[in-house]
Amino acid sequence: MAGMVLFAAALMLIALAPFATRPPPAGRAWFLAPVNWPLLSLGLASIAGAILAWRFVTAWRADGGETFRRNALWAFGGFGGTLEYSLYFCIYLIGVAWLGFTLATLIFMQVTIWRSGLRGRMWVGAGIAVTLAIVVVFRLGIGLWFPLAPLFKLFPAWVGNSLSGVL
Repeated sequence: MAGMVLFAAALMLIALAPFATRPPPAGRAWFLAPVNWPLLSLGLASIAGAILAWRFVTAWRADGGETFRRNALWAFGGFGGTLEYSLYFCIYLIGVAWLGFTLATLIFMQVTIWRSGLRGRMWVGAGIAVTLAIVVVFRLGIGLWFPLAPLFKLFPAWVGNSLSGVL
């Protein structure tokens, strides 16, 4: 079924590609046109999606879908952990907007470390150290600063002004 979705999405994007790109530069080779490389990759994706969709339909027709349904459910059996950690990351992204980068990263790091079964003091310290390293790299190394988080607007102005640059 994923192949069918891939096939349909690739065909839709192929249809939109001429409208979503600029015209080719004048006097340049055809392969420099902005539309060509997306069309090539989407064409390959549509071929792959068509092959997967063909295999899906063939397997479904072979036994009325029973064996295929059992195999498909088994294939997604290990998908729960991926969805769980993806949910944590989505909550983390919302947390960055509301709590600030450092606090949200610290909470996310501790939750994922705890959830993965690493519950000793050493792992809590490792999570704090990694969070501090990430903050130092982003803030000092790259110079990436976030605006004042709404959490700090609840405190007096001096608290928000003092801590928002760090947290």
